[in-house]
Amino acid sequence: MRASTLYGVGLTAERLQEIATLVGRGGHSVVCGLPADACARIDGAAVLAAGLDQACLSEVLDRGAGACIEVGSLDAPTAAECVRRAAGCTLFLSLTTASAYRLPVAQAVVTVIDGIASLGQERRDDVELALQEAVSNAVIHGNLAVSSLRGPTLAALDAFSCDLNERLADPTLANLRVGIAVSIDDAEIAIDVIDQGPGFVPKPRAPTTASGRGIGLIESLAAAWELLDDGRRVRMRFAR
Repeated sequence: MRASTLYGVGLTAERLQEIATLVGRGGHSVVCGLPADACARIDGAAVLAAGLDQACLSEVLDRGAGACIEVGSLDAPTAAECVRRAAGCTLFLSLTTASAYRLPVAQAVVTVIDGIASLGQERRDDVELALQEAVSNAVIHGNLAVSSLRGPTLAALDAFSCDLNERLADPTLANLRVGIAVSIDDAEIAIDVIDQGPGFVPKPRAPTTASGRGIGLIESLAAAWELLDDGRRVRMRFAR
């Protein structure tokens, strides 16, 4: 993320300025709302949105933002810390569990990556599938702590769905954060997906378990991967 401008969508000028001051951008450009000209670029800028829907996420990324942070219930110091984290990334997203569950985040992120790294359709599909799996893991098994689907039966599927919906309805769980940090250099594309769940240690999957963390899928698609922060962060690397 290169540019110093901080845009706010759905935030008051006072709240945006408070966050900017904590970031250390008191003397930099702070703008309420995106440019009125739909074609205007905001390359590398950080956008803080009160909430996210698909239209907002798409517009922010299509215009070239380097960071998109859904503020939601975050206090100003935590929102400012998200902006600081974004500074070392090519692209950084921080959003609520609820938004990560309902929005096509992987597709949106990979569209940006493809615009920078020219993946080609097959590699783009692989990166998107791996990222979608990692985001699903962060949401379902990480922040919501939903157990894997137990067996290939309709009853097991129904229990899994009920558990998932009940936890999404809990505001505390729905507002936990999912982060996506992308770094691109001449050699590789590195993508971190971060959650705030209880952590994860890989174990052999039981033969009767129909749904799991999909680590095998990620392993088959990425050039390399690793679990960090006690399993709350998965880092995937793809050769350029």
